[in-house]
Amino acid sequence: MSALQNAIPAQYPVLQVPTAIDYTSKDWTSLVQSMLTYAGTAFPDWNTSSEGDFGVMMVELFAYMGDILSYYGDRISQEAYLPTATQRQSLLNISQTLGYIPANGSPASGTVTFATDTIGPPVTVPQGTQVASSFAAGTTGAPAIFETQAQVVVPGDGGSASVLVLQGVTESLISIGVSDGTPGQALVLPQLGVIDGTVQIFVEGTGDAPVQWTQVDYLIDSGAEDTVFQSVTDQAGATTIVFGDGVNGLIPPLAMAISATYRIGIGSAGNLPAGAVAIIVDAIDGVSIPLLEDNVTPDSSAMLGGSDPETNDQIRANAPASYRAQYRAVSTEDFADLVLNVPGVLMSTAVANHNTSVSLYVLGPNYGQPGPALIDSILTYFEGKTVAGVTVSVVDPSIILIDIGSSGNPVQVFVQPTYSQAVVQANITASLQAFLSPPNVGFGQLINVSDIYNVIIPVPGVQYAIVPVFTREDVPQAGNASIQLRPTEVPSAGNFFFSMSGGLN
Repeated sequence: MSALQNAIPAQYPVLQVPTAIDYTSKDWTSLVQSMLTYAGTAFPDWNTSSEGDFGVMMVELFAYMGDILSYYGDRISQEAYLPTATQRQSLLNISQTLGYIPANGSPASGTVTFATDTIGPPVTVPQGTQVASSFAAGTTGAPAIFETQAQVVVPGDGGSASVLVLQGVTESLISIGVSDGTPGQALVLPQLGVIDGTVQIFVEGTGDAPVQWTQVDYLIDSGAEDTVFQSVTDQAGATTIVFGDGVNGLIPPLAMAISATYRIGIGSAGNLPAGAVAIIVDAIDGVSIPLLEDNVTPDSSAMLGGSDPETNDQIRANAPASYRAQYRAVSTEDFADLVLNVPGVLMSTAVANHNTSVSLYVLGPNYGQPGPALIDSILTYFEGKTVAGVTVSVVDPSIILIDIGSSGNPVQVFVQPTYSQAVVQANITASLQAFLSPPNVGFGQLINVSDIYNVIIPVPGVQYAIVPVFTREDVPQAGNASIQLRPTEVPSAGNFFFSMSGGLN
């Protein structure tokens, strides 16, 4: 024996590090129990069962700290995965790693008709002329602003001409900073709500005019001399412009002023009914937006196609699909996955009748039919991504209305005694409408009667219900057999029929 071992009394044995550690002890109770169990072995004379013991109190304090650290450790690890991440910035970062760029929303569009005075010359309406709704749009508290997309000459003496308008306000040559000559310099645009694909960056050059740089999806695809930039949107909706590092993308020359032109939109709040756009923001002599024959409604079409930034759930669904396709379209699954990268596309499927033609069925903003502008964007996106000889077309999906119950055989709902029949029926209707609306349903949906019961029974006040029939409106059925939609069909809420009993009238 060594001198040190001889100096240690026998009643105080040398402590051994535990060889078995319970890594599931992560909450307060488990941590306290694990530490006291070990304390009982290390210090057999210690009465660890006394809650008034000072040592037990210290163990509980350590466990409290450990519980907090465990919680944050779990939360941090959860943010590293798409299914469990809750912070939008985490989802954006993971999407970027997977090569997926979440859509930041798209603007609504439509047409506006201009007319000249009954007696007067032709009037030229310049491209970029702003027109506005006659009321506040959505929750913005301000009218929706649209801009004409082409110059139009309106014939004189009461003549009229229509022009395409796009929601948004153009901000021109806004100074965003000066180059500091460092690799990967990042500059933030001063406004939120920048519309995808509208950013133009100008860097001061040696000549009189600034030089326009080109936007790319990823700087890594660029060479050292390429005058390119990347646009990134964060969780707050702020857009950051990132320049190259001298290897992937050119570094802007030192001390050169940098400016940006871009458009600001309001997303789905720009979707307005026909006749809503009625005002020329900066009046033009001799021309106005005329009223229709009813002398009440201005001559403007419905404004459609506006969408908000992708939700967290949409990012979770779309990012893995885009990654699987790897930016090449071979199978129909590739086409359906890749089209989700086009801003405004929220749901898709693809059908190929033969190997040289692919039909894309997509749902656009607000899960509606795609407009002409969105269709053009989709076709442009697939240029260079398909096998030679393959043609791509975009087709409107079939929206199938689903009726639940019928006028002669309604859904029987028995209401609990303290609930109002009218309130319960309204809540059931709202729940069924939500269930039969995307994204809760999709292409080729199978709908069983059990799905209907699972929606109705949990509604507060429902004691029991009987669903004798549910059917698609275009192919009626007499019973409650399952409904299998075709791959190009999407269900939607039709008519609901109820017979309410019990409860309060």
